[in-house]
Amino acid sequence: MSFEQEPTEPNSQLPHVVDPGNGQTPNVSAPENQLGEDGEPMLPPNQMSFLHPTSLIFDFLAHIKTYILPVAIGLFYGATEGQGFLLVFSALLVIPTLLHSIFSYFTLRYCISDNQLIVREGILNRNIRTVPLARIQNIDSVQNPLHRLLKVAEVKIETASGTKPEAVLRVLSVEKMNSLRSAVFESPAHFPEGNPLNTPTGDFPAIEDGHSQPAANVTPNSSEDLLKIPLAWLFKAGLASNRGLVLVSISLGLFFQFTNNKFKFSFNWLEELVRNSSGTSEIGDPLQSSWVFIGLSLTAIIFVLGLIRLLGVGWYVIRFHGYQLQRNGNDLRISCGLWTKVSASIPIQRIQFISIHRSLLMRWWGLAAIRIETAGGDSSQNENATESISKRWFIPVIAEDHVTAIIQSLRPDLIWEEASLEFKSVSPRTTNRLIRIACVQAVVLCLIGLPVSPTWGWIPGIALLPILLAHAVKKGKSMQYARRSNEVVYRSGIFNRKTSITFFDKIQTLCISQSPFDRRWGMATLCVDTAAAGPAGHRMQIAYLEEQFANTELKHLRISAAGREPIFG
Repeated sequence: MSFEQEPTEPNSQLPHVVDPGNGQTPNVSAPENQLGEDGEPMLPPNQMSFLHPTSLIFDFLAHIKTYILPVAIGLFYGATEGQGFLLVFSALLVIPTLLHSIFSYFTLRYCISDNQLIVREGILNRNIRTVPLARIQNIDSVQNPLHRLLKVAEVKIETASGTKPEAVLRVLSVEKMNSLRSAVFESPAHFPEGNPLNTPTGDFPAIEDGHSQPAANVTPNSSEDLLKIPLAWLFKAGLASNRGLVLVSISLGLFFQFTNNKFKFSFNWLEELVRNSSGTSEIGDPLQSSWVFIGLSLTAIIFVLGLIRLLGVGWYVIRFHGYQLQRNGNDLRISCGLWTKVSASIPIQRIQFISIHRSLLMRWWGLAAIRIETAGGDSSQNENATESISKRWFIPVIAEDHVTAIIQSLRPDLIWEEASLEFKSVSPRTTNRLIRIACVQAVVLCLIGLPVSPTWGWIPGIALLPILLAHAVKKGKSMQYARRSNEVVYRSGIFNRKTSITFFDKIQTLCISQSPFDRRWGMATLCVDTAAAGPAGHRMQIAYLEEQFANTELKHLRISAAGREPIFG
């Protein structure tokens, strides 16, 4: 099986079609771009390749998720309560889904022809999609345990034209997936002439059961290992995160949703526990009972916090176990996952925005995380596995000593020394403005509490006032901005510090915004947007700048962005 494309005669009028299934190059009698009676390209069926037969299973499972809850309810109650119509209802939901999966398998075929990937599906409503190899940016794969058992993978093919994959091949064998990657990324069409990164890449690292082969199996100049995350880093990142909070919330919601009245939460058990702790059948001494209650509450809080951290550690280990970042010519390659193996490709020329995140605990441990935004990336929170790994969790945890080297590898002309940057703070009047906002917030809290308790309702507002004032002072000092010869850098955040970088040739829009309060204070917000904004979790919107300084910077950035061509051609 091979994707190798043999050279054709310069004056040949015949398309060169390669069957990805057997690697044979058939003779084609139809001239290039010849159309059939329906106006579609003439593609003889024997030149197209089917998906792996197990795609029937995975396509059915993917679609049945939509109906899993009503089907489960129907099957359960139909079997236990003797409700035959519920069983029929469940079958009516399952059978069309199964027929759809069978129909999709026998109608979806693909091949490579004339430096294009062609995907054909449908019979009544026929859809033929052609994707030029030169436009393919990512070929990502996902392997859950069932995929690995059957030695197959779900493959997503992306270009820079949109926020969703151009084609999803569910599923291909691991062998065919590696051949597809080699055919695309080693094709001359994938390396436009004049690209400064157009260097020989040798064999593209193969994927076997979701893991990259060792670099020793690849030609020396083709693949470079940039980062491997040890388990200790993942453990610390999990302790520093709040991912477990989401899992605890989901678990509590499911518990209260599905338990019956006998197990529903009640404060009666707490009263009984206090009585037993007091050693009497009555509540007894109020002071003693209060201390028992406080002790039990603190114990419960410590237990929940510990559980949240442990669940966070588990999430990081399951999601990023075996994380490996490689550079192969123009592309970065990520592979990771303990339960579901994810492999993602990121063309370096698509990187628009780089963001370094450092939470409080991660700063104490000398760690950081790196996120990126790419052209055509989706800014939504509902990303699939490969999008989430390649953007939102590009490097989930990294030692501070390695940050500089990784950042510089993402951009050939970038010399990154964060400590030597000359940052400019926002307007000196920012702190006074934020302090006034904090005072207003404290007054609002007092007014909200007074109707609840006229005697004690004002206490929360007064108690929180010092915290709000300290936050206002820290926030004013945390926002800093720097402009260099080729990039813009913005830093902000108190507990979770974020430092983001974008480049003049990646800037799409520039604007100045002013609220009525901004105009009153003589301030403005400078907004710098790229082709994709969102996954990095840090918008480059520099607020509280002096109005004159913001307008001057806008002018400089506009001239620099307009006169700077993309360095990748």
